[in-house]
Amino acid sequence: MKIEPLSIDSLRQLSSTIKRPSYKPASITSGIVHFGIGNFHRAHQAVYCDILLNQGETQWGITGISMRSPGMRDNLSPQNFLYTLATLSETTSYRIIGAIQDILVAAESSQSVIDAVANNQTQLVTTTITEKGYYLTSGEIDQSNNEIAQDLKSLKVPQTTYGYLAAALIKRCANKGSPLTILCCDNMHAGGEHLLRGVQMLLERHSRETLNWVKLNVAFSSSMVDRVTPATDQRLKDRVSEQLGLYDAAPVAAEPFTQWIIENRFAGARPPFDRAGALFVDDIGPYERIKLRFLNAGHSILAALGYLAGDQFIHQALQRQKLALFAEQALKQNVMPVTPVPKGVSGETYIDQVLTRFHNGNLPYAVLQVGTDSSQKIQQRLLPTIDDALNHEGETSYLAFALSAWVCFIRKALVNNDLNDPMRDEFAQVISQSDSGDIESFLTLAGANKFRFFSDTAFMALVQQFHRSINDVGVERAIDTFFNHYK
Repeated sequence: MKIEPLSIDSLRQLSSTIKRPSYKPASITSGIVHFGIGNFHRAHQAVYCDILLNQGETQWGITGISMRSPGMRDNLSPQNFLYTLATLSETTSYRIIGAIQDILVAAESSQSVIDAVANNQTQLVTTTITEKGYYLTSGEIDQSNNEIAQDLKSLKVPQTTYGYLAAALIKRCANKGSPLTILCCDNMHAGGEHLLRGVQMLLERHSRETLNWVKLNVAFSSSMVDRVTPATDQRLKDRVSEQLGLYDAAPVAAEPFTQWIIENRFAGARPPFDRAGALFVDDIGPYERIKLRFLNAGHSILAALGYLAGDQFIHQALQRQKLALFAEQALKQNVMPVTPVPKGVSGETYIDQVLTRFHNGNLPYAVLQVGTDSSQKIQQRLLPTIDDALNHEGETSYLAFALSAWVCFIRKALVNNDLNDPMRDEFAQVISQSDSGDIESFLTLAGANKFRFFSDTAFMALVQQFHRSINDVGVERAIDTFFNHYK
């Protein structure tokens, strides 16, 4: 029997145990435009906005932007853009989020996206476009990329987030618009600076007048975001439908923990996110660094090890004592000594909390989801740490093993047709030329040749040694051998 869909009209049918918006959607205006309207945004920033809306701050609704796929728009539009947040712990709580007011698909109407950002009503632009959306090669924007090259040629139909921001700022400047803040919410060190450089690059080509206006009227800011948010599967949809008595085409699940540290750099109106639990700070760098090097790196290490051991989810990998101990010791013995932490934060406690969160079996986070785009992710999460450790003459054996495991993960995922990575075709070419896959070629495709460790003979010999061990005896026995020599 078909059940009624979630919508404004059907909210009245919900049980009193399910929290719902206290505000009337018609009273909300979209002061925020968000690029990357996926699960993480809907379980993180949109929830902070929903809290503000429930407090009466009605100008902080969201217009979401999907660059290419209409899927999220098509799922949420019939539901008046409402959706369910399921918070998964020992028990599960359910809450209806109403912060999203509209979703635009850039591939269908580029002008509507430009207009939304240029609109004076928009006070804040936020992004969760993942690492590959920044088109970086060794930390610099790859101007040879086809989409970047097209935006350098013309902004009539932008191809990248940089392009849409630049085109919208040109229009906003021409209209003598109000100041605007552009806030990065990605797992990127100094993400706001990357957005600034991309926009500057395009404005230098297309509108120097706007570039001068931007310097006075636009702030590019960074933030550190943290909440484990798995992909939505049919099981979650069925659970939500059972609890609501209504059908939700796009629920989202998340862990109870959530954190948002925001660089206090705003050009215009600043949403009072601190009233929703966020923290404004003057220096975001140390918070970004510990998130990338402890949580994100830990996630990536466990994803590679877990996949090689045959696990589907991160929490299953942690149920293997050897893998759990390896991940903990890698972070505490190799990463922590070269990672400054913010004042008042204990690195060891932070790592323990991260691993406890990963153990949450009620929140199944797929190793392949974490492993998506890993050739881009490790450039932020792992490679700079290796250089730091070598520069400080620190211990690097765990990092060498983790890097070799990543190479083995790439090869196995490619052979099994599981690999989701922008360098997939290039990795396949490497394997076609050498059955075992040349380690240096794999690492070069991930930008490792731009780092010091790549030319460090002793370190690379260790990577080769561990790579052979994993291939010869499997990842768990290779870890046994590793512990016998390096623990």
